[in-house]
Amino acid sequence: MTPLLDGTTILEFGGGAAGPVATRYFADHGATVIRVESRQRPDFLRILRMTPDTKGGLDAGEHFAVLNANKRSVALNLSTAEGVAVARRLALRVDAIAENFAPGVMAKWGLDYAALVRERPDLVMISTCLNGQTGPQRFYPGFGGQGSALAGFNHLTGWPDREPVGPYGTITDSLSPRFAALLLATALLHRARTGQGQHIDLSQVEGGIVCLSEMIASYGANGEVLERRGNRSRQAAPHGVFRCRDAEDGRERWIAVAVHDDADWSRLADAMGRPAWALAPALATAAGRLEAVARIEAGVDEWTRHHDARPLAERLQAAGLDAAPVEDLGDLHEDPQLAHRRHFRAVRHPVLGEHPAETHAIRFSAMAPELRAPAPRLGEHTDGVLRDLLAMPDDEIARLRALRALE
Repeated sequence: MTPLLDGTTILEFGGGAAGPVATRYFADHGATVIRVESRQRPDFLRILRMTPDTKGGLDAGEHFAVLNANKRSVALNLSTAEGVAVARRLALRVDAIAENFAPGVMAKWGLDYAALVRERPDLVMISTCLNGQTGPQRFYPGFGGQGSALAGFNHLTGWPDREPVGPYGTITDSLSPRFAALLLATALLHRARTGQGQHIDLSQVEGGIVCLSEMIASYGANGEVLERRGNRSRQAAPHGVFRCRDAEDGRERWIAVAVHDDADWSRLADAMGRPAWALAPALATAAGRLEAVARIEAGVDEWTRHHDARPLAERLQAAGLDAAPVEDLGDLHEDPQLAHRRHFRAVRHPVLGEHPAETHAIRFSAMAPELRAPAPRLGEHTDGVLRDLLAMPDDEIARLRALRALE
């Protein structure tokens, strides 16, 4: 069966996660996604944790490899006029352009939407950066760490009597690609129907704010600024993460448990063997449990720490409670639900060998995402792309390489 996006070509500028994750949706469904890279200024994910002894050099970046499977790499020297000219020819030839540089970078090369649309009126282009393309802070070239603070995540993450700790990882860098993929697909569909192209300006910070809609609505409705509560809920108790018995290999194990109402509390008390402290009349109501939340958490923790997390979670689920083991990143690769859906799939990289890479969470009934190729080596497809997409003869490719326009 022909892949869903077979025949669609996307040219990608930028790096990190925010851009590449978005275009992977297209690559996994058959689109040709071409990354424009530079050997002089490589994507920082190619050099993450690299040392002078790293075998394979820039082609051994593990983080880069798992995010960029199914793509092609063209290495251009954009500090040369000839390299920029090649990038421009590619930009005017493809179906869409995706970039996640800070504002002004693409314009420096004459590759911004305003410059390209004069020659390509139906151009579809998406730009995603920290604060978007407009406004007084548009030139601030931040990453997801700053984005989570600016979007409000850090204010909400941590304990009420301590400093904000922020969520682990680059939250807005992970959220914005999901918006970007949807927006780019929508723009391509719109052009197919109307012939009209457009430039999409996606702010990673604003995309993060959208994901905090409950907190925004609370302030808009009554002026309440929600504060850090750790794992606790404002409406119910217990609601948190509790220590379990460590795994045989010494790894810490935890379980998440949420009690939503009085019936849930009764079920949990039964599961714990109805200890005397849990049968106190004051704990029979949500108000009483919220008043005694610290004592309840201590009691639940004392019980859970003598159990293994996964069997205990299954037992509580069978009793009608919300409970789940807290999985670490190693556990995910052994999770039976993820294995059933083939969330992780093996791909063989010429430098790294066989390694797992994620697919996305979407499954179409008639077609599945496929990992057809590993992440590209830097510049691996330069000659082939120039021949196939631009019909460039070999002598012209050789001339450009002699001029150091190709890297």
